[in-house]
Amino acid sequence: MGRILNFHLPAADVERAVAFYRDVFGWKFTSLSDGGVPYFHASAEGIGVEAAITARTSIVAHPVPTIEVDDIDNTLARLAITGGQQGAVNDIPGIGRFAYARDSEGNTIALLQRDVSSTAPGGVASP
Repeated sequence: MGRILNFHLPAADVERAVAFYRDVFGWKFTSLSDGGVPYFHASAEGIGVEAAITARTSIVAHPVPTIEVDDIDNTLARLAITGGQQGAVNDIPGIGRFAYARDSEGNTIALLQRDVSSTAPGGVASP
């Protein structure tokens, strides 16, 4: 599962965005919609911070989360198949492989595949 930080992702089509993140990153959602604005919560399950997909508004319009992935090439392929747009992958010495991409809703997302050879105990990249 892709590890995430706290954010809200806006969507023109909330159901389509939920399906996109479930299919590409394996996120599990719970609907917390109260009959008004659709709101789907993705639990971090103890390995990250919570996130949500909600309707795009003037306030929730442009997040750019970084999502940690095991295999950036495989993730970008799945992303393209499910309605996203791939970006160029860049190698960051001592950190790993990084790419910007767009999800099914046109949001910019960042992907990071850590360089395991430079990762210190606890999963933190070595300086």
